[in-house]
Amino acid sequence: MNALKLILLLIVFPLLLAATGGWQWQRAVDGALKLSEFEANLEIARPQLRALVAQNPMTPVTVNGEKLSAQLVLSRMDKAADETGTAHRVNNALQLLAQWVIAVGLLAALIGAAALGATHWAGARARKSRQALLQVFSLGSRLLPYVLVGQAIALAATVALLLTYEGLGFWHIGRLSTGEVKIMAVAGVIAAFCLYSMWLLLRQLRWMLTMFEPTPISMFGQVVTLQQAPDLWRHVSELANTLGALPPDHIVVSLTEGFYVTSSDATVLPAETALRGRTLHLPLLYLGVLSREEIAAVIGHELAHFVGEDTEYSLRFVPIYDGVNRSLGALAQAMLASDVIQGRLMRPSFLFGVFFMERFHHAVSHWSRQRELLADATGSRLAGNAAAASALMRISVLNPQVDRLLRAHLDAHHAAIDDLPTAILNELQQCELALPPDALEIHLPHPTDSHPSNGERIRALHVAPEDALHSGTRPVDALAAGATLDAYFCEPLTLRQQLSRDLKAEVTWQEEAHAQVLESLAESVKGEQSLHEGGRRRAIATGALALPFVVLGLWMMILPWLFPEKVKGTPLATLGAGAGIAGVALIFLWLAIRRFKRAPQTALRLTPEHFVFANLAQPLPIEHIASVGLQAINGLWVIVQLTPEAPLPEIRKSAFGVPGARLNKKKHQVLLFMAQFCLDNKRLTSQATLELIYDYLNAAHARNALQARHQ
Repeated sequence: MNALKLILLLIVFPLLLAATGGWQWQRAVDGALKLSEFEANLEIARPQLRALVAQNPMTPVTVNGEKLSAQLVLSRMDKAADETGTAHRVNNALQLLAQWVIAVGLLAALIGAAALGATHWAGARARKSRQALLQVFSLGSRLLPYVLVGQAIALAATVALLLTYEGLGFWHIGRLSTGEVKIMAVAGVIAAFCLYSMWLLLRQLRWMLTMFEPTPISMFGQVVTLQQAPDLWRHVSELANTLGALPPDHIVVSLTEGFYVTSSDATVLPAETALRGRTLHLPLLYLGVLSREEIAAVIGHELAHFVGEDTEYSLRFVPIYDGVNRSLGALAQAMLASDVIQGRLMRPSFLFGVFFMERFHHAVSHWSRQRELLADATGSRLAGNAAAASALMRISVLNPQVDRLLRAHLDAHHAAIDDLPTAILNELQQCELALPPDALEIHLPHPTDSHPSNGERIRALHVAPEDALHSGTRPVDALAAGATLDAYFCEPLTLRQQLSRDLKAEVTWQEEAHAQVLESLAESVKGEQSLHEGGRRRAIATGALALPFVVLGLWMMILPWLFPEKVKGTPLATLGAGAGIAGVALIFLWLAIRRFKRAPQTALRLTPEHFVFANLAQPLPIEHIASVGLQAINGLWVIVQLTPEAPLPEIRKSAFGVPGARLNKKKHQVLLFMAQFCLDNKRLTSQATLELIYDYLNAAHARNALQARHQ
C-alpha cells in the first residue's frame, strides 16, 4: 500500500479542509466589520434622508450612480436596517461554522496522523518479539474500526460544515437573486448528502467492528471422535503428553489438504459442523503411506505449536491474524458487489486495513519462520531428525501424485468407485516415485501459515538431503498402507466411503455451478457490435476554424505580387509568415477531413468468434487472443496480446480515413489507436469499451470450455 496516498487521504486532505475553514473564518470576521460600518453609515444617513423627505419626498438622491427619490431610498434603508439583526445572526453562524470546520478538520487530520503513526510504530515493535507482536496487533485490531469510522465521519462532517458555510454565505441584505438561491440549494443538497453518508457510516459501525474479528476457517472432511478412532486418538494423546503440549479438542480427517492444527473456530463441510478450540487436521491417505515414526514427527510438529511460549501465540494471535486476512478478502468482495455510495464508504476501511496488515507482514513472516523451525525441532524429539526429514520429503514426493489420482478418480468416468482411498493406494503402488525438480524449494500447503522451504527445514534438522530423498521415495505397499490406515479406526470402510461420497458430491456441485457460469457467459453476447471513432461535429468545427486561416495565409502569400505598395517590410517576410500560417492551418484542415471521414468507419467489429480489424487480411480468431488492454495516451490504444502459438496476422493497406491496426511483431501484439470509441454514434467510456471487448472474449472462451466439457 502506498503510504503517501494514505497520508494525502488521511492527513493532507483534512488539513486543507481545516485551512479552508480558517479562510472562511477570516471572511466572516471581515463581513462583521463591514456590517458594523454599514450600520454606522445607516445611522448617519437615515436622519438626513428623513429631513429631505419632510421637505420634498421626490428630492432626487444619487445611489451607486442611479438617481432615486429620497422617499424610495429611505424606504430601502429602513428595510435594510430591519434586516441587520438577521445579518448579525447569519454572520455569527458563519463564524461558528468556520470554527467547526477548523476544529473537525484538524480532528480528522489528527486521527489520521495518529492512526498512521501508531500503526507504523506497532509494526516496528512487533519485530522485537512474538509477545510484542501479539500485544500490539490485538490492540490495533480492536481499535482500528473505531478509528476508521471516526476519521470518515470527521471528514464527512467537515465537508458538510464547509458547504453549509458557503451556501449560507450567499445570503445578504436585500433581495436574493434566482442564481444565488439555486447555489444555496445545491450547497444544501450536497451538505445533506454528506450528513446522509455519516448516517450510513454509523449504521455500518457494527458491521465494521466485526470486520477485524476472527472468522471461522472452513474444512472439508469428517470429524472423528474417540469412539470412532480410538487408536488415532490414543496415538495423538501420547505424542502430546510426551511433548507436554495441549492435546487437540477435535480431529478432522479428509482426502484433501495436509497436516495442520488450528485454534481458530472452524466449520467442517459438508455437514457444517461448528468446532471451537484446538483442531488437528489429518489427510487420511498419508496415515497409511507414512511410517509410524514419520507420522509421529509430523503430528509432533503440529502439536509443538501448543508447547511453551508458542501456545499463546497459536491460541490468540494466529486466529486473529487469519481472521483479519479473511475479513479483508470478504470486504474486497463486498466493495465490488456494493453500489457507488457504499463502495466509497468501504474503500478507506479497506485501504487502511491493507496498510495495517502490511505493517505487520515482515514481523509475522519472521516469527512464522522461526516458530516452524522450532516446531520441526520439537517434533523431531519424538522420532528423530531422520524421520522428520524423511516425512517432509515423502509428503512432497507423494503430494502431486495423490492430487493427480484424486482428480482422475473424481471424473465422471470413475463415478462407480465408492472407495477412493483404496483405489488411490493401489495406483500409488504402481507409480515410480521421483523427486520433483523443485522439491527443496517446496512449501508444504497450509491454510494459515507460510512455512519455510523443505531445503531450509532439512538443513535445520542437520540431515543430508540425499538420505531424506532415499527414504521419502520408497515404493508404496498398498496392502500394508491400507492395513496401517484401517487400524486407526473402528469402521474404516464406512469412513472411507463417506469421505468418497462427500468429495464426489462437492466436486459435482462445483462442476454444475461452473457450468452455469460458463453458460451465462456464453449467452451474454449475441450478434455483432461495430465500434467506430465518431466525432464528426468536432471535425466540422476544426475544419471551419482552420479554413479562414488557410485563406489568410494564401492571401498573405500573394499580397506582395498583387499589392506590393501595401506590404510593410520585406516581401519575403510576408511570404514566409503567410506560408507558415497556411501550412499549419492546412494540417488542421487535413486532420479535420480525415477525422470526418473516419468518424463512421468501423474500426473494430466484434463477433462471437472473431475480432475484425479494417486493415487485417483475415479476421482475428478470439482463440488466438491471450488478453486485451486499454491505454489512454493522447487518445485510446487497444492492445491485443496474441497467444505465443498464434500466427502473426497480415496487414494490408487501408484507404484514406479508414482506421487501421498496427502490428508489433516483437511483442506479438495488434495495436489500434483511436481518439475515442463510439457504438451506434454514442461515445463509450474507456471502461465501457474494455468491458464490451471482454464480454466477447469471455463468451468465446466459455463456449470453448463448454464444448470441451461435452467431448
